[in-house]
Amino acid sequence: MMTDAPTRHRPSHRRSPVSFGATPTATEQRDGWTVVLRYQREDDHPGPFLVDLSHRHRWDYQHGQVATRRPMDLPVPERFGQVGVHRPLVINRMNRTQVAIWHLGTAAPPPAPPDPGLTETTDGHCMLALVGAGVPEVLEHLTPLDLFAPARPRPFLTQGPVLHVPCQIVTFADDLVVMTCARGYGETFARATLDSGGLSGLRPGGEETFRQAFAEALFV
Repeated sequence: MMTDAPTRHRPSHRRSPVSFGATPTATEQRDGWTVVLRYQREDDHPGPFLVDLSHRHRWDYQHGQVATRRPMDLPVPERFGQVGVHRPLVINRMNRTQVAIWHLGTAAPPPAPPDPGLTETTDGHCMLALVGAGVPEVLEHLTPLDLFAPARPRPFLTQGPVLHVPCQIVTFADDLVVMTCARGYGETFARATLDSGGLSGLRPGGEETFRQAFAEALFV
């Protein structure tokens, strides 16, 4: 009797929704993603940079009494728009019933508990970071949103259109902003951002550039 030959488990190939058209000098394979750590010409440029973080894990949590819950053992911020940083996770209070959880730190993401209110959204989103000198100048050409209001304690979440695309945007510092949008917008969104930011010197950056900026902001 014939039997099927044994098959080896292979990690699935996962493709980022964005491509910068730049030449990487260092990459890393991670959970099926090819992660660009550094691009050519980064060392001789002070910024700003556009960094692809679409491979970073993200979750959405919804509950009718979300303020009383601890999704992934994280305290929910009290007010809409508040952001809590808990190494290596960031939790964003979106509204009365919903928070978003992002993995941004250097430590590995924790396993998600079997909670019916928790949904992994990694593959459904594009995530980009704007890093370095000149970030406010880039964003003022992309959106009318006030992403650097001095009266708002940082980090803080803003929800609204960037390039007419609905986004979640977290302002960590004047030189560090992270945003997500639906995956389907990713390619044209990244291309338009680079084109619009060209006057401010915006270039593609690798994940190491983001890691350094995040560490300098004391959020890891």
